Amino acid sequence: MRRAPLVIAWGNPLRGDDGAGPAVARAVAARGSATVRICHQLTPELAADVAAASRVVFVDARAGPAGRTGASARGVRVRRLRGQHTPPAAFNHAMAPETLLILARTLYGTAPPAFLVTVRGARFALGSGLSPSVRRLIPAAARVVLRLLPPRPAS
Repeated sequence: MRRAPLVIAWGNPLRGDDGAGPAVARAVAARGSATVRICHQLTPELAADVAAASRVVFVDARAGPAGRTGASARGVRVRRLRGQHTPPAAFNHAMAPETLLILARTLYGTAPPAFLVTVRGARFALGSGLSPSVRRLIPAAARVVLRLLPPRPAS
């Protein structure tokens, strides 16, 4: 049985641009290219889904300058995740994507290739709605995520 790719996006849509990850994930879900999970934060319970996936693309918002080259100049960054960091001494319900990869490997014996796609946000204060600059980045970020997913098998 072929394992499906997984997109995990997190953020709080009630904190302005922090909702960028979920917005990107909804755009990807509309294409039906992967299993999509949207959550407020990464939790240990996601390790089973990570271990079952053929590839994982994590999506989140970030604050700060966009950078100068490639996709990052437009406010979208991609980073390959290695999952080689030491896990924290105590578990809590907010963790890094790398920690989820380590947890999947430790508990289930496998962790798929993984990437982190971030969208540069400008406004993270309380209040719903993405800023205009982030709204413009959502389609580009969704295209980046879709390019990271394996091609669909021919029917």
